[in-house]
Amino acid sequence: MYLEADSIPLFTKLVSHLSSDALDEYVTALEKEVRKYVAHDPKNYGKAAKRMYNIFRLNGSYEEAAYLRELFDEPTAVLYQVGAAVRTLDEASQPGAAITRDTLLGQLDALILDVVATLEGEQEVEVVRELLHLRGAITEGNELDVQSAAVEAARAELTNIVNNFFYDKLTGFPTIAEYMDAATG
Repeated sequence: MYLEADSIPLFTKLVSHLSSDALDEYVTALEKEVRKYVAHDPKNYGKAAKRMYNIFRLNGSYEEAAYLRELFDEPTAVLYQVGAAVRTLDEASQPGAAITRDTLLGQLDALILDVVATLEGEQEVEVVRELLHLRGAITEGNELDVQSAAVEAARAELTNIVNNFFYDKLTGFPTIAEYMDAATG
């Protein structure tokens, strides 16, 4: 659930009906997840951003919540979708997976087009290069073998690009950077 500016009164009304203990426990659980994603390897700043969004809207830090919400709006949401595509590859490699190579390639093609339509400059070039590399590795295999070295390298690079994007955006907002520093300290 995302917080829109005109829904703040409704959100506040809904939160007021929760017990303070339940709300505190939920925020504590989210804070623990943020620490896990920003303080321990492997880091995942996209997942941390989603959890921080909920924390900030629940504690009334609406400016921070709005900033984080915008990270998942178009056009930057396409970067988070890259991570989802990489996870899909992991799922497709499992025995008995129902996803076909053609389905996977179709998803990659759509993602490549989204990246081209959304990103610009070196970031676009890097992401598209890795997605094409990934696509080539899948296409070349006789079986849907997403464990190949080429696919693993592409996965690692895509994950790094997405993680760096979210890290830069999160640390570019001073109060969010302070929050992350406190979470890792």
